Amino acid sequence: MSSYSIRLYTESDRRRVHEIFISGCHEHIPTAFYLGLRQPHNWLLLVLGLVLPLVTTGSVVLSILGVIGVLFVLWLPGREFYLYHIRRGLAKDLKDIRKHYLQREYYSFWVVDLDGEVIGMVAAIPAITPQEKNIELKRMFVADHHRGKGIAKVLCRTVIDFARRTGCGAVVLSTTNVQVHARCLYEKVGFKRTAPTEYNAWLSLVGMAWVSYRYDIPSDT
Repeated sequence: MSSYSIRLYTESDRRRVHEIFISGCHEHIPTAFYLGLRQPHNWLLLVLGLVLPLVTTGSVVLSILGVIGVLFVLWLPGREFYLYHIRRGLAKDLKDIRKHYLQREYYSFWVVDLDGEVIGMVAAIPAITPQEKNIELKRMFVADHHRGKGIAKVLCRTVIDFARRTGCGAVVLSTTNVQVHARCLYEKVGFKRTAPTEYNAWLSLVGMAWVSYRYDIPSDT
């Protein structure tokens, strides 16, 4: 693999950053659907969708349509969650990355440059409370054909170093239980799970939940 570099975002990166962001969100939709299929309460829905039309009408066609209807309902939460995530990101912080991230204190946005091509990204925003001054890791994505090469770990370290330089005590983040590989990566880097898993009524249908992590920066560094 050719050497890559981590650098600050420039306006010429905008199109590629948007592509990686959209692609990265889309790929979680099928994973969320398969997670829903593994939930025991949804097995009952599938059985009911199959059996009820058959028992009440004797129609095999309606029975098949019933199962398809349940599968569609299980597909919707993950799909709508990630499509909303895309729309919100493109309409807000990713609409003007320079203004949102590079012209404000405790904010930053980096890209991974490989021979002039952007293949990854990560952002940092302040997570400041009356008790603590922390940095939140956001928008970390690596193009699918460049994964497994340690790039995401370097991006995590970039945010951790940024937090250290700005005098913050920790790096925090939130992700979903759908993103299993990302969660494993965070834990390997040294992030610890913090708040209890947070469920949303609509997303809980497919077993989706928010998971929070924290990396405490040693005080002697």
